[in-house]
Amino acid sequence: MAKEFAGQLVVVAGGTGGVGEHVTAKFAELGASLVVPYVSDLEVYTFKATHPEIAETVLLQRVDALDAFKVTECFQRVAEHHGVPDVLVNLVGGYAYGPPVAESDVSVFRRMLDVNFVTTFNLCRCLLPYMLKRGSGKIVNVGARHATHGTSHHAAYAVAKAAVQRLTESISAEVKARGINVNCVLPSIVDTMANRLDFPEADYSRWVTPEDLAEVIVFLASPRARAIHGASIPVYGQM
Repeated sequence: MAKEFAGQLVVVAGGTGGVGEHVTAKFAELGASLVVPYVSDLEVYTFKATHPEIAETVLLQRVDALDAFKVTECFQRVAEHHGVPDVLVNLVGGYAYGPPVAESDVSVFRRMLDVNFVTTFNLCRCLLPYMLKRGSGKIVNVGARHATHGTSHHAAYAVAKAAVQRLTESISAEVKARGINVNCVLPSIVDTMANRLDFPEADYSRWVTPEDLAEVIVFLASPRARAIHGASIPVYGQM
């Protein structure tokens, strides 16, 4: 298991972020070759400083996952020069605590749908034809606990993450007979610096660590999860 992903090409979209850096590092530890699409130059700077041992071996690709043309162009280059990815992990997304629905503008919902659902759709839509042609692949999307039920001030975020969950299930139903596993994880609050700043009075020991979430993602991307299709795996910590 030490090099479980040796010889595999793994795409970790958003793999330089607060959670993504841990997922990227875990796949690297297990021998994967890595492609990491990103949008934030600051995150890349921090990633390189934090993970100098792998930063030079990761293929970093600056691409806006909201731009379907740019995503397609990016992975055409990847396929031509590095081969077809074996694994896609979609970590691109965003959270916002919103106003009540009665005080909301539709733009709030569109923003959450863009950064969570549209990005995931674009990346899946781009890589699926390559995986289908080869007859194998793993896709792990990131939903959220809020996708399972609506709560006050989270309507836009809950709707967007529920869309990711339904997309995951629908893609899985279409491709599971073609050798492709598509699943998602549903984390509660992840212990990142950004979340600590947003919730300074919280008990962080009850939150999900990025390392624990990475372990679940890696499992779903591995041959050990070959019998799992269309699942939404709760990763709630002690919340």
